Amino acid sequence: MPSAYLVWGLLIYAWIGNYMIRMALSSLLPPIMTELGLSYTRAGFLATAFFYAYMAMQLPAGFLGDRLGRRRVVLGGILLGVLASLFTGLAGSFAALFAARLLTGLSQGSMFSNDRVIIAAYTPKEKMAMGQGVSFSGAGLGTTLGLLLAGVLGELMPWRGVFFVFALPPLLAAFLLWRLVPEPPSPPVADVAGWTFRRVAATPALWILGLAGIMPVYLQFVLATWGPLFFSEVGVSDLGRSALYASFQGVAAPFGLFAMGWLADRAHERGISRKVVIALTILLAGASIGALGTVLAAKGSPGLVAFFIMATSFFLWGTWGPVYALMADRFPPGVLGSAFGLLNTICFVGSIVGPFLTGWIKDVTGSFAGGCYGAAVVAGLGAVVVMAFPQPLRLKRAQKR
Repeated sequence: MPSAYLVWGLLIYAWIGNYMIRMALSSLLPPIMTELGLSYTRAGFLATAFFYAYMAMQLPAGFLGDRLGRRRVVLGGILLGVLASLFTGLAGSFAALFAARLLTGLSQGSMFSNDRVIIAAYTPKEKMAMGQGVSFSGAGLGTTLGLLLAGVLGELMPWRGVFFVFALPPLLAAFLLWRLVPEPPSPPVADVAGWTFRRVAATPALWILGLAGIMPVYLQFVLATWGPLFFSEVGVSDLGRSALYASFQGVAAPFGLFAMGWLADRAHERGISRKVVIALTILLAGASIGALGTVLAAKGSPGLVAFFIMATSFFLWGTWGPVYALMADRFPPGVLGSAFGLLNTICFVGSIVGPFLTGWIKDVTGSFAGGCYGAAVVAGLGAVVVMAFPQPLRLKRAQKR
């Protein structure tokens, strides 16, 4: 059996490859908008194409992983993502580009429902929130590398060439996972007795976490989609610098995942529900993006914009470790893929609404500030929702033997 740290590391790298392809579009939107003559609203719609397919794939991927094996579905999704990146580079029209991003979403939607289950299988229970958080840090690192490298390469080559280059890292990820990470052991039949998908879907706790999770996902993809153009609004004109500054959001993500995962595990040991940590992180993320809106409205400095983007990113990413730990505690391993798939389907409603609505507000008002204020309100709602999770604030502490 591989060590938990090896599994965490390999899945971090796989998420980096995924997010590089996912995030490249944001840095490359200016030349794409120019070439295709897109408004901000239409560009926001293009950015959401990925998420329509990503959401649609969550449940089928989790269902297939529960029955065919997690590793097999993860590997198939990564390889399909390589093809999708190549097709993106070949797209010659808005419709073709939209279709290529749909395919990208389908491919990457295969991973989450299954890799979270692999992490749960190989991670000690007492480190579950930190393990789920740290192993997901590749998404934050991939955000940084995708935004930064796409911006730099976009100044050196046509935007299509960037997607050809970004197809390479996932190939190595697939090879390493195939060679080094075996399929997790099948759970005992007794552990899943009576657990149908209908029972999973009827669990109120899952829907509460999903509805609360819409809010940080909303914030995440407002930053991820429009981050480079936030800096254009405060006077940063060239593509490379805008992408560099926007990429700082990904630098903050691993620290948020580790810190809040560690905090949630320590709180749990002391009898405090992890939902308290989740509510706190969502509230602080909302306060940070509200402050970002104030800086944009005042045409403040790029340094302040970067600071509040990083603060928002730190807290919103910090939400996920404790959320995934609550899920691993709530459902048996045999149906956990389906449960994670349904959870992520609900959460990623925010990825569709956030970029589109923020682009529309920009077209109407001429500023991104209003979109940031709206995102702050959304975050406040998320903090309220998660407190309804059916678990007392104070837990019975485990007796040591």
